[in-house]
Amino acid sequence: MFAPKSRTSDALSDMSSAIFNDEVMKAKLPSRVYARFKEALVTGAPTSEEDQKAIAEAIFKWARELGAVSFAHWFFPMRGGSGAYGSMCGACKMDTLIDLDWSSSEATKPFQACLPYERLFQGETDGSSFPNGGLRATHTAAAFTTWDRSSPCFVMDKVLRIPCAFVTHLGACIDDKTPLLRSNDAVNKQGLRLLKNIKIGTDAKAIHS
Repeated sequence: MFAPKSRTSDALSDMSSAIFNDEVMKAKLPSRVYARFKEALVTGAPTSEEDQKAIAEAIFKWARELGAVSFAHWFFPMRGGSGAYGSMCGACKMDTLIDLDWSSSEATKPFQACLPYERLFQGETDGSSFPNGGLRATHTAAAFTTWDRSSPCFVMDKVLRIPCAFVTHLGACIDDKTPLLRSNDAVNKQGLRLLKNIKIGTDAKAIHS
């Protein structure tokens, strides 16, 4: 008889090993930052600049441990005129994990490996092609990606992927994710109002749909 070979790494054994999920976040972030971040997911409050810096630094160190060299805002634009359903064809706005060292006194700033906190939480890209091109004037063509904090970042193919919403400069959604997030907010708001009025679960802070 032959002894069974030891099992090597596969998709199932590696499952969820490269996701900045709640367990990883709790281990990597200072306890107070973690608590405020989780509270913000319930209340919808913005993340403070100080906490953004701490979160970006923690995610950068974690992603580098997994071999990431780039990061990408990952979103699902509407593609009504292309024949492709939006969720079938996601888009990435990709950057390298570097920035200028602005603390340097040199006129030509040196580069440093980092994840700027501003670029973790928000990005800017071209939105003039969505949903089917030619619908907006050039001077209003800017669109913005913003990290959906309820969706954890993950590393794949040496790229830190950040799940994002995608909106125009006036806040109009041009992706498939933003309507779902806004629907969740509406259900949460009116659901809590209903619970208060029927006096059931009046201590609830959020409703998840």
